[in-house]
Amino acid sequence: MSINPSKLPRRDFLKGTAAASGLLLTNSVGVAFAEKVSTVNFIRSAKLEPITVLINDSPWFPGFEALVKKYTEETGHTVTLNVTPFPGMLEKSRNAVQGGESEFDLLNLNEQWYMQFYAGGLVTPIREIKPDFELDPNIIEYDSATRWDESLRYSSPQGEIYGLPINGNIQLFFYRRDLFEEQGVAVPNTWDEVAQAAEVFHNPPEMHGFSIRSKPGNWEFQAYLESYGTSIIRLNEAGQWSVGFAPTEAALNALNTWLTLGKTYGPRNYADMGQAENLALMASGRLAMVHMVGAAAPDFDKPETSTVVGQVGSSVVPGGPGGRATMSGIWVMGIPHNLPDVRKQSALAFLEWALTKDAQLYYAQEGAIPVRQDVYEEMSDDPERGWWMQGMAASTPYIKAQPRLLETPQIVEVVDRRINQALIDELSPEEALTEGAKELQAILENGGYDVAPLE
Repeated sequence: MSINPSKLPRRDFLKGTAAASGLLLTNSVGVAFAEKVSTVNFIRSAKLEPITVLINDSPWFPGFEALVKKYTEETGHTVTLNVTPFPGMLEKSRNAVQGGESEFDLLNLNEQWYMQFYAGGLVTPIREIKPDFELDPNIIEYDSATRWDESLRYSSPQGEIYGLPINGNIQLFFYRRDLFEEQGVAVPNTWDEVAQAAEVFHNPPEMHGFSIRSKPGNWEFQAYLESYGTSIIRLNEAGQWSVGFAPTEAALNALNTWLTLGKTYGPRNYADMGQAENLALMASGRLAMVHMVGAAAPDFDKPETSTVVGQVGSSVVPGGPGGRATMSGIWVMGIPHNLPDVRKQSALAFLEWALTKDAQLYYAQEGAIPVRQDVYEEMSDDPERGWWMQGMAASTPYIKAQPRLLETPQIVEVVDRRINQALIDELSPEEALTEGAKELQAILENGGYDVAPLE
């Protein structure tokens, strides 16, 4: 789809580029310079090329589409959206960066595979385009998802900025606020408290106390691992990797908690519960609690598909002895390496505008998932969306990264398969972790990583 504004006068290219490059300068109190001077005037004065964005079709796409329309209306610049189903995104992105010149100026990259583009130099480090670029401190980095550290071959706070977040998917804990208030039940802070609350509400098939996501289960399950003090894979300060998805006490407790909650308080088809199934169960009024992606929140307030409008609350994902965790599942936008400089500058100008507070407030109001902490905090008082914006604002200190290695697709396949085998009693929990650990160890060793022996 193309969004073509009317032609507006352009100023001198060099003046325009200099103006655009100042969009995210900050003053001493951390307020973006663009908040004090018109961002629109800066962008309008820049001689920018039309840009094309490769974007996935998703529940939050209408919010992004609205944001692009606002950009074109305010600045006079042209943006074309190439909207692609999720399964085709990776292949299209790879093809774009392998040719002589990319057909896309911005690639929307998923957290489970963006590292392929960072590590391979297939997207341009932001400071190569704009050497004085500084990320506004209100923009959430999602446990360094914006960065790549060549020395570690991994994301780290010391890495170069390769991508900028555009969709802030993290996990939330959703619960039926009306039922909790009627029964005088406190919102759970721990998995043990989830089980206690589920006992109160579980009355199948009319009402299920709690439901897990099992198809696939790896993303939400990682929050259980983190809450018991471990993770699928771990990197120590010396740069050595180890496998945390192994038959240790922490991982066994995490897996047993996930299995017990899902089997005891979920629907009979607990092994076939995907994101859509859990959303539908909650929206139909037959589920008291669920742990799922925060982006599901607007769906609970759609009268045409939900019977629980105004009755759902949100909170930080409960935790275990290792604390609380919400897993990052974001999308970042990267600028292909195989573009002329002027196209790279035009793409970055759009991203800088899109990440300003005003633009992100508009983005949130249009139903998308913002990536700024100040927007979540301000929107927490919004009469329509505040109930889940408040949950997002409270959750950001607990964000944890998924594995971010080139081998991540192989890693999550192992985790999904093994926890599913435990769920359907094909393997015991200990057997599932033991066999999974062997596979993960082999993946890391074959990848050339320094890996500690299995415990």
